[in-house]
Amino acid sequence: MLASVCTAAGADAGELRATVRNVKPQQGKLWVALYESAESYKADRRFAGQIVDPAGPEVTVLFSGLAPGRYGLAVFQDLDGDSTLGKSMLGIPTEPYGFSRDAKSGAFGPPGFDALAVTVEGAAPTTTTATLTD
Repeated sequence: MLASVCTAAGADAGELRATVRNVKPQQGKLWVALYESAESYKADRRFAGQIVDPAGPEVTVLFSGLAPGRYGLAVFQDLDGDSTLGKSMLGIPTEPYGFSRDAKSGAFGPPGFDALAVTVEGAAPTTTTATLTD
């Protein structure tokens, strides 16, 4: 399955193609957020986003028309259908989640932007993977 979002296109517009792996097909939608800077990631202000209904264990999500720069992707699978990432009383996610570059969460929260950032340059497609936790 390939989902796409087009943003402001330009002569130097780039493309980010993210493959989300370890998806539980037909058990909940994928919520995908794209961040354009460390500041927007830290403030949880997404630049673009998609909600995808997965049909298989692997989904490719496409963001096109991107200006050259660094972008980070965070994704979770909404198994309970409440439109938010479920968390335990200790703040530990209870639903599958992942980040671009397969960045791993730290002991006290999600990875920093540098760990998940990918560089989009010009018209050449940039690829990354995000493997969901079990």
